[in-house]
Amino acid sequence: MDECMEERYELAKTRIREIITENTVKEPFGNFFRKMAKFLSMAADVMDEDDAEFSIKELKERNYRFYKDILPENYENSYGNPAYAVKKLGDCGKAFSFLYAELMGVTAYSHEKRLWDMTVSMELFLELYSAFCEEELPEVSTVEGILRSYVNDYCQDMMEKRIREGVDPELDFAADIIMNSDLSDLRYLYKYGEYVSENEIGVAEFLNSLSQDEIDKMASTYTEGYRIGFITGRKDITKKKTVNIRYNLGFERMVKAAIIQFRKMGLDPVIYRHATHAVNKRGTARIGFTGGNPNPQFDYDHRQDQALFMDSDFVQRKLRSMQNAYETYKNQAAVHGGPACIETFGEEPFSPVTTPEAWTLTEAQQKLQVELDNESGQIVNRYIKGDERSFTIIAYPVPEIGADFPEIFAEIVKINTLDYKLYERIQQTIIETLDTCQWVEIKGKDDNETDLIIHLHELEDIKKQTNFENCVADVNIPVGEVFTSPVLAGTGGILHVKKVYLNGLQFKDLKLVFD
Repeated sequence: MDECMEERYELAKTRIREIITENTVKEPFGNFFRKMAKFLSMAADVMDEDDAEFSIKELKERNYRFYKDILPENYENSYGNPAYAVKKLGDCGKAFSFLYAELMGVTAYSHEKRLWDMTVSMELFLELYSAFCEEELPEVSTVEGILRSYVNDYCQDMMEKRIREGVDPELDFAADIIMNSDLSDLRYLYKYGEYVSENEIGVAEFLNSLSQDEIDKMASTYTEGYRIGFITGRKDITKKKTVNIRYNLGFERMVKAAIIQFRKMGLDPVIYRHATHAVNKRGTARIGFTGGNPNPQFDYDHRQDQALFMDSDFVQRKLRSMQNAYETYKNQAAVHGGPACIETFGEEPFSPVTTPEAWTLTEAQQKLQVELDNESGQIVNRYIKGDERSFTIIAYPVPEIGADFPEIFAEIVKINTLDYKLYERIQQTIIETLDTCQWVEIKGKDDNETDLIIHLHELEDIKKQTNFENCVADVNIPVGEVFTSPVLAGTGGILHVKKVYLNGLQFKDLKLVFD
């Protein structure tokens, strides 16, 4: 299999390098193919190189070349921008912008040495190039059909790899970087193939200024939160063998300490990259390890690229692929404990611009997406049982927050290590009071327009029963929260949030009306 794939890869690479200087395809399409051929050739160079030693200046320059086309200052003239692609390539522009986004994944594949992903991506490019080498340019339907066939042909392979990444610690690309690199030498940041911004560099430099004892304490807050989450949830952590670590580049010193601590608990790390194939992407969410986001608008423009191929046949194909993949890796899935997330805050707020030329789901496709999400969630829960897994979330600032970053970071460390037992008692007092109520009224302060009535379940014995969860700083660091699931009938009103961040987007004056 590998020999066959290597042969296919070599043939594709050779042909792509020829395209760089060819003028076979009519303009304006010729420019797109030559530009992307250069990009793919650059990725092939990384794919083929051994562990060559580069200076940090050389690595920065190469990292910039991989992402420069979609950086905000260049995005107006990038084929990754659906508006520009349609302007230059007409009715085919949306399809070519989809192709551009799909081919961006080769940056990751080349750094991970993922031969299959590199090969099928390059072959997709060549298939479309061949179609445009004909005297008559292909119809838009032909171009879109080639892209749909690619998705449908490889859906099962992509799903199987993605699911294995989520449960199999033997796929240790990121763990190997973390555990075996000299983390004082920031060249390690460029081994991932992720975009490296000043935030990743700044966090790594700041963590390198801390003592090992300080790093270990940060990691302990995170790993102990995960462990205690199992205890408070009355779940047996000894049944679990793996934990999914999600983090932003720059936090490797803390993650390394966490891996050591998790292993003492009997948990091996499962660390995977955020999704790169359109088949596996979920809107703008970057679930997994990630570097800096070179341009949130690019992610936003491509958040619904699945509109190209989303139909009932695809939904059923993806669900079958998920089921088959989980059945293949059911033993690993059964002992997976759930995610431990290190999140960040302090980035410049992003205000997206709606691009009319971008792919958007129709109403029928939105319903199919809901069906897919519901069914896939049930499949996951059968193999990674919800009542046996847990999670934890902790967050730290990044340098983009401002000049006081070191002071803010230090203060966050203090907050994250507050005595959760103290807050557990405080929150229990709140719960014991609320459990005497039938209704709770929530009113906004000052100019906040929140006005909610919450209908609580009737308790037969408040000494033995409760309506509320006392969620402390184990899974939900820092401090936690008190929450309930109310009686829906009689619950309603307005929730007004002045400012909130959801999936990297800042919402202002968000109002939700419940009835």
